[in-house]
Amino acid sequence: MSNRIKTKKQDFRKIVTGDRKVKNARRRRHDFKNKTSFDVTVEGTFAYSGRGFGFCIPDEDYGLPDIFIPPRMTMGAMSGDRIKVKLGGRAEGEKIEGEVADVEFACDSIIGTLHRKRGYSYVVPDSKRFGVTIYIPETAADAVCDANSDLLKVEVRPYEEEFFTRTRSISVRGPYDMPYFDTMGEIANVFGSALTKDANYAAILYSNGIRTEFPEAVLRHADEVSAEKIAPVENRVDLRDKLILTIDGAGAKDLDDAISLERDGGNWVLGVHIADVSHYVRQNTPTEYEARERGTSVYFTDKVVPMLPESLSNGACSLNAGTDKYALSAEITLAPDGRRVRTKIFKSLIRSTVRGVYDEVNALFADGEASVYYDKYREVYPMLTEMHELYRILAENSRERGVMELEDSEAVILLDGEGKPVDIVRRERGDGEKLIEQFMLQANYGVAETLKTLGLPCLYRTHDKPDREKMQAFAVFAHNLGLDTRGIYTDEKLPKRLRDDEDDAPVSMKEIAALSAKLMDILDEADERGIGGIVSTVLLRSMMKAKYQSVCAPHFGLGAPVYCHFTSPIRRYPDLFVHTVITTVLEKTGLPYLDRFSGDADKTCVGELASAAYDRGVSSSDAELRAQTAERDITDLYMAIYMSDKLGQEFDVTVCSVIRSGMFVQCDNLVEGFIPAACWKDAKVNDEFMTLAADGVVYTLGSRLTAVLYDVDIAAGKITFEPKRD
Repeated sequence: MSNRIKTKKQDFRKIVTGDRKVKNARRRRHDFKNKTSFDVTVEGTFAYSGRGFGFCIPDEDYGLPDIFIPPRMTMGAMSGDRIKVKLGGRAEGEKIEGEVADVEFACDSIIGTLHRKRGYSYVVPDSKRFGVTIYIPETAADAVCDANSDLLKVEVRPYEEEFFTRTRSISVRGPYDMPYFDTMGEIANVFGSALTKDANYAAILYSNGIRTEFPEAVLRHADEVSAEKIAPVENRVDLRDKLILTIDGAGAKDLDDAISLERDGGNWVLGVHIADVSHYVRQNTPTEYEARERGTSVYFTDKVVPMLPESLSNGACSLNAGTDKYALSAEITLAPDGRRVRTKIFKSLIRSTVRGVYDEVNALFADGEASVYYDKYREVYPMLTEMHELYRILAENSRERGVMELEDSEAVILLDGEGKPVDIVRRERGDGEKLIEQFMLQANYGVAETLKTLGLPCLYRTHDKPDREKMQAFAVFAHNLGLDTRGIYTDEKLPKRLRDDEDDAPVSMKEIAALSAKLMDILDEADERGIGGIVSTVLLRSMMKAKYQSVCAPHFGLGAPVYCHFTSPIRRYPDLFVHTVITTVLEKTGLPYLDRFSGDADKTCVGELASAAYDRGVSSSDAELRAQTAERDITDLYMAIYMSDKLGQEFDVTVCSVIRSGMFVQCDNLVEGFIPAACWKDAKVNDEFMTLAADGVVYTLGSRLTAVLYDVDIAAGKITFEPKRD
């Protein structure tokens, strides 16, 4: 940050607070109520409304609410542009009004649908956040398609400009009334007809930067390293005589974690054995660079875009049963009550005994030796029984510690032989899935504690405390459903640190556990009433976004002071980075294993990794966000295709969000859509309480109603309902 900008921010705080220390965003907003004008400039990100005006979302360190930008004061900024805003006073209520003083344009590509009319062409962006239609000169349109081409899914770049802006005045002349455009573009890519699944699929992957093809150099390097023969070596512990198994979904091919369990006196010794990807994918090799760029594997309805080439992900690194494999093992000693006593990390050679499948293991837990799957698991059945016992202990401990057990209502889209969606069902999780989750958590906790204690670099998985306003919004939602929200419904009953929202005052683990316990009580009550799915989904959306970073910080959702990802290096780059740190230390120092009680490790051997950790954390968090956005967009696409032949049908829906322009609703089959406020003549929306009142009915979050499917836009993945009329 420049000295000039820093001084501006210091001056801003003096103006707003009269030189008093600012403790939280709420106090700053309170001070704004007594001000009518300010000679201050703040920085942030522009969000366009599509109706002329926009908002500046200030950078976090200002602690300000969104700033209203009137139509004539936007300087042509597009959503996502970085802007500097000169504050001009209060628009109304708590709204702060400002004028854009400078724009750092950023939008150089938009995905949308091409429309060709008589004499002119234009593109409607898929994302409504742009709020513009883009004029395409006929010469630019003719260069990529014929005059009869319409409704093509395309990528548009700025025409004779570096970035898109809304500063142009484009009036199209023709034989009848023509539209007005304020931005212009040219077609850079054509994906195909906007009405087809394949074109929309390709556009989503492209727009989110999902790399679908591996460069030849990467494939060649992956093939070379994966051809190495597995053999016992001096620096690995040979565990091939131990009972070890994997448990995954039936269709999984990249098996990167295996488990074992033994007794040591009264203690448990849990072995979590993870594919040693760092043995094959060394730093600064073609495969590592590609994995770094991808950041994660991306899982769609009908395909996987892997982080690593198949020769590694499904071949050399996959812990297939009956095959010798290199692993990185975390051996966690647990007291009888499930408390971690010790974590020992070492390089190993394993041979998985059984390739377990979740559905089969769940049936085995339910039916025991009478299960039809007993013979397959006979050799490991006693160990599985012990694992089930340990799982229950760990699950109870997690609950007491304040771990947020959020069951996101994940939809599973079932396809026919031609890839068309034919049904949508809710994904169910049994004890087998939850057991693996608990065991992986123990390994991640133990590895993070070890690296932190030894002062070694790490990509920590951190999760900030909840935002006060989001918690209040969730409390309103839960209260409107009749749930007991005592303890979170009013500011005064929130833990003090959460109430004050102090940036530099960390929340204690005790406070985290207290709030988590209150939230879990709400979820329990919701489950008893049969509405647990939607309540859990809304709560999940109210949480802050977890991220990767090189500096250790607590993980609120897990109630953990230190946490990292270690257990999925085939599909997540942060796990591979953590493996690389461990492998480097073990190989360079000759230590047989890492243990946080064994003394300091040599840090000089990982100096390069320590220097790179910050950038790796940022890029991994960005990659995760891209993958999640792409996965969500693909799901929306398939849901739109599934609903496209159901126009006019009635659906029972639940209100899950209310905004100024209407309500988002969720069908019982987990399909989400929108009911515009314009469907009612007299609709009145209350932003603060998130209610919509119309025809004598007040709709709140959680309200049930019957809706009629009105429109499906496959190209944009949008579904629109209207309320059923009596």
